[in-house]
Amino acid sequence: MHIRSIVVSAALAFAAGAHAQLHEFSQAGTLKIDAGPARSATLHAACSPDKDGGALSIELIVLEANTRKDFDYDDFEGPDAAAGGKALSHLAWTAASGTTQIDSAAAGWYAPEPPQSFMFGVSQLSHRREAPARLLAAIGTEPGKLVWTQTGFDKAMRKLVATFEFDTAAAARLRNAVAACLPGGKSG
Repeated sequence: MHIRSIVVSAALAFAAGAHAQLHEFSQAGTLKIDAGPARSATLHAACSPDKDGGALSIELIVLEANTRKDFDYDDFEGPDAAAGGKALSHLAWTAASGTTQIDSAAAGWYAPEPPQSFMFGVSQLSHRREAPARLLAAIGTEPGKLVWTQTGFDKAMRKLVATFEFDTAAAARLRNAVAACLPGGKSG
């Protein structure tokens, strides 16, 4: 099932205000586009555990995207994006216990905050056994690394790679933030 992140983000905001508490997590990391220099990126996860319309999302925030224009952002932007429905996002969680990987379509949008940023989002309804939940369920309390590789739409050799390192405390905070939205999680 394809769910547009923009719609899911609106559902998250509505559900948070209407029924269930919104749980969020952010982690700083770095990204590189092809062989370009490394720069800052942010990983954001959000969970609205309402069983009647809650959502689980993982978002990659690319800072300065609108000013740099260094990737195919426009191909992912909006509900009618050219890349919509194409599984060009590869997310991998690696820890001592193993690696869990998913491939998914990502929606995208230019965000007002932080200024000039672009967000890639992979989302699903809460409590479903879908790819985002499978990835997040693999994160326990051991240190690890999450790598988001975004492949370009028109230029498949073009890669944006964002890396986020997690110590045990950060892994536990992420796990706690999304636990209520995973299959079997209690809605709040």
